[in-house]
Amino acid sequence: MVIDWSFRAGDFVSAAGFFIGGLSVIFMMKSDIRALAIRLGFLEATVKEQGTKIDQFAELLTLMGRYEERMAAMRESIEDLRRGRGYIMPTPHD
Repeated sequence: MVIDWSFRAGDFVSAAGFFIGGLSVIFMMKSDIRALAIRLGFLEATVKEQGTKIDQFAELLTLMGRYEERMAAMRESIEDLRRGRGYIMPTPHD
């Protein structure tokens, strides 16, 4: 078996083309990865902002629930007083 060690110009051109193509793919992927990192940063900031808003909304719902319980208790007390159940403490007049 004989190995032909001679090279032609086309071999060098094709090797250079593969090398340049590989480098261009690497550089394009690098810029795509940077763009994705920037987008990920924006998404992370958006998610944090939405988390804060959800926490505020949960706090608001809790507060509304407490007020609703207070209103229900007041309605019940007023209804009891209308029906003669319960009493009103007199206020001292000084």
